[in-house]
Amino acid sequence: MDIVYQIQFLQGTFSRQEKKVVKVILDNPSFASDATLEQLASRAGVSTETIAHFAKSLGCQDINDFMTHMRAQTATQRPDTSVSKPVPGGTDIAFASATLLGKLPGVSPEIMQRFAKSIGYEDIGDIIYQIRAQQNQFSQQESKVAQAILDDVAFASSATIEQLASQAGVSPATITRFAKSMGCDDIRDLRMKLAHASAVGSRYMAAQSEKTSGFGSATWQQRLNQREQRIHFQLQRFDEKAFIHAVSLISDAVKGIYIFNTESRCTFFASELLNGLLRAGRPAYAFQDVELMRISASGLSSQHAVLMLSVSQESEVLAEIAKTAVDRGAKVVAISPDNSPLAAQATTLLSLGDEPSASLNAQAMMLGGDLLLDLMGAGF
Repeated sequence: MDIVYQIQFLQGTFSRQEKKVVKVILDNPSFASDATLEQLASRAGVSTETIAHFAKSLGCQDINDFMTHMRAQTATQRPDTSVSKPVPGGTDIAFASATLLGKLPGVSPEIMQRFAKSIGYEDIGDIIYQIRAQQNQFSQQESKVAQAILDDVAFASSATIEQLASQAGVSPATITRFAKSMGCDDIRDLRMKLAHASAVGSRYMAAQSEKTSGFGSATWQQRLNQREQRIHFQLQRFDEKAFIHAVSLISDAVKGIYIFNTESRCTFFASELLNGLLRAGRPAYAFQDVELMRISASGLSSQHAVLMLSVSQESEVLAEIAKTAVDRGAKVVAISPDNSPLAAQATTLLSLGDEPSASLNAQAMMLGGDLLLDLMGAGF
């Protein structure tokens, strides 16, 4: 299980406290993979119980299972994977102030200015940038203020101290302390800086919008029509009875639904299926590592189901794992081309047809996954 990848695609499902854990892990996977449970909780500013609940939300069996996957993340991480590098003095780049960033070797004021504008800020001291950078350093009450501001900067820039306190669910005194901690003289100074940041952000978004204009052109309309035709064609080719059978098999899997894939094109769809099943309250797990899939398949039973995804006609590894799962009594639902080795081993097949193009098969898989979740009542 690629734990960081799953966290990225499940971000919208977490509670506010769990999002603090998400930020720590995604901002610095190296730290999170080596940290103890207590260190991770301390860094995120949450309790160990919150992390235990977070682990369950990801589909882990318990906190030990979660920490095992985090440890494995370091071993499987590619050498060129981008992670946050420490700033001199021991501060993570994600939480660095303008002063600390300016001390990095070779970082001139001009570079800082260009960097700030490239990410939509007037300068690196922008109040919104600083709030985001220091989120994990606030007290619990100050975190509520920070979140209320980030949720609606326009409101916060014009609200009275009482209105902002009410919105954040804190006392006016907490608002005053928060303003001081951000280097503001008082609430008026905070509002002024928020108003300035909001105006700059609006200009940035408008500029970005201008860059993406032109989707109404004839070329884009032609592409859209081709995509719609492809969807209609694939919808007619799908076997409705096979989908109904697949839903029945998955619904009967009371001990768990495993999602297996070995292809990078399928990873997004695996995450979408996992997200939908978890939202529906079903025990679901996703794996991409071949050895983990082999081990998991050998421990399945008739009370498990396996969703196997492939856009390739060459899926011998998945076919081998599917056979192991079926031999153990599990039901295998394959979404793949109908002439692939995997299709021959599946209990039921949601066929992508005999198209040799992996790209077109990926489009068909997206539709198939959405249909499957909708039939299960687990769609978005």
